[in-house]
Amino acid sequence: MKFVKINRVVLSALRAMGYNVLISPVDVEDLQNITWKAVWVEDVDTWIRSLYCGQGSIARPNILDIDYVLANVDEHYLSGSVFIESDKVY
Repeated sequence: MKFVKINRVVLSALRAMGYNVLISPVDVEDLQNITWKAVWVEDVDTWIRSLYCGQGSIARPNILDIDYVLANVDEHYLSGSVFIESDKVY
């Protein structure tokens, strides 16, 4: 288990492992050093909508949709580290 800097290789490896979203706590003090956690949700768009339209707390995690980022975001815009449970991701 370790923290790995976010980049396209890491995101591709996480996607291959079945993850489709990275989340981080609501309050991020250092936007260049965000700590992410990889998770899997059944339907990313529905899950995000439920966070914004559901009842309860207005506090929502920061969200990074792995497929969207790989298709649309240049690597130099990625920041932070993700907690990895496997040594297969560098």
